[in-house]
Amino acid sequence: MRHVLAALTFLLAVSAFAAGPTAPFDPLPAWKDEKGRENDGPLADFRFISYFFTRATFTNVIGDPSGLKGVSLGPIGSPTGSSALTGPNTTFYVDQRWIPVIEYTPFFFDGLATLRAQVEIDFMWGLAANAVQPNQGGGFNADQVNLQTKNINVAIYPFKKQKPLAIVLGTQTVYDSILDPATHSLFDVVKQGYKLAYLASDATGASVYGQLGAHRFKVSLLPIAASQPDRVLGNNPALFFTLLATADYSFSPMPGTHLGVSAWTLRDDTRGQAFAFEGLVFNGPGSPGLAGFTGAPRFAIDAPNGGVSFLGFNFNHNLNFFHGPLAASGFVMANFGRYETTKETTTNPRTLDIAGVGANLEVQYNWGLSSNDVISLEGFFTSGDGNPGDGQYSGVFTMNTYGLPGAVWFNHKTLLLFPFTSTVNNYTGAVTDISNQGYGMTAGVLAANWDLIPNTLLAKVGTAAAWSNSTPGDALGGTGRGRFIGAEINAEIKWTIRYLMTVGLHGAYLFKGDFYNGVTRVAASPWAAFTTFTWYGF
Repeated sequence: MRHVLAALTFLLAVSAFAAGPTAPFDPLPAWKDEKGRENDGPLADFRFISYFFTRATFTNVIGDPSGLKGVSLGPIGSPTGSSALTGPNTTFYVDQRWIPVIEYTPFFFDGLATLRAQVEIDFMWGLAANAVQPNQGGGFNADQVNLQTKNINVAIYPFKKQKPLAIVLGTQTVYDSILDPATHSLFDVVKQGYKLAYLASDATGASVYGQLGAHRFKVSLLPIAASQPDRVLGNNPALFFTLLATADYSFSPMPGTHLGVSAWTLRDDTRGQAFAFEGLVFNGPGSPGLAGFTGAPRFAIDAPNGGVSFLGFNFNHNLNFFHGPLAASGFVMANFGRYETTKETTTNPRTLDIAGVGANLEVQYNWGLSSNDVISLEGFFTSGDGNPGDGQYSGVFTMNTYGLPGAVWFNHKTLLLFPFTSTVNNYTGAVTDISNQGYGMTAGVLAANWDLIPNTLLAKVGTAAAWSNSTPGDALGGTGRGRFIGAEINAEIKWTIRYLMTVGLHGAYLFKGDFYNGVTRVAASPWAAFTTFTWYGF
């Protein structure tokens, strides 16, 4: 019997060894069988996206931050704002930016909602340390608290996917494109709608994006400013707001072609007491200082309440060259409104009436084998006013009157005539708002790209010119200034080291025009050279 038991024990041991180790207990076999996910990777609730950028600049365009702690904004020659000075002096500096984005989508929500948080850290190398301030911390030791809020919002997807409906609540990126910037590439956003020429910033509020077949829509309600104008004199701490409401619709009659219409309205009841830069720069048409930083019109109205409405049409065709070598895009936008002063006694106009129009058209030709082999020609027109401060303004009105900045035309392919948009803290150029300080403009941009090595080495040359549509000071007896703003020539070369990681060399010279006659802060024609390093990671 003893030998029989020993033999049975040996056979059981051999069988167990041949079968391998015992599998661990799995508490979810039914769920795995139902979903068929036995080969899936680990569930990822979090997604991380990173944007790192640094730029070195050598130029004779020198901006004074004027209290904005390293941030230089505004048109060349402006007597206020950053007061960009152009002359025999030159400067060299390096800026750096990092923008991380964290997305949280709990797996048990099955795609119903996503939380997004986005911050920004900017500074100039060598500038400031051991303090607390945005746009600072590049100095020795660093030890700087510099964490700027960009976005924090929740996107709700009732159909458990990004289409056909997305509801975004909280602080979010707001552009004048119908595309949701959280789910579409910035490279697509800047080419569509109004190309960020009227609205481009961050704001807190609610937006709804929808798409059903060939139809798209977007609606937003954004309180962009608030003040308590009766708090001191009236013992009334009630809040008053500037509200922006937008509605956009587009239709695609054929693949790659989109036709869009827009209706926006802005209502401001803050009496000019809300800030674009807290405690320093007021916003709105009554601000004495904001126009110098953004290049918007400088109005002369005290403590205004009122509003502006916008009606627009835009289109784009074949922007990715999927349907042939020709592409086109453009828009027309009209703005009209009225502000009235709430100040009982004033020497300035008591009302401000606004009516203006802007129009843009770009044609592109894909001449080579790569989609980057492109020749583009773009024209831009904005109505203007020789004296924006007289209470009757016949020019373009953008959100640069409320933001610092509130609109940036990104896709213009110039470096000095319009600011080089690959930037961190310094955003200066001859024209920084499409209104051209209220005078209006007519501009043309011609550029040619060539992929020397497909998708690896890109060369670009370009030229551009712009004219003011009004002569500054004519309504006040003349100042000797003309209408020709200037003509630019530029060249760039970009090397893609790896996917979404590039380095670039960029240079431009702007032949200044008679628009700057008598402007002592523009004593020479502007020029600049840049090197850039960009890395998008996810």
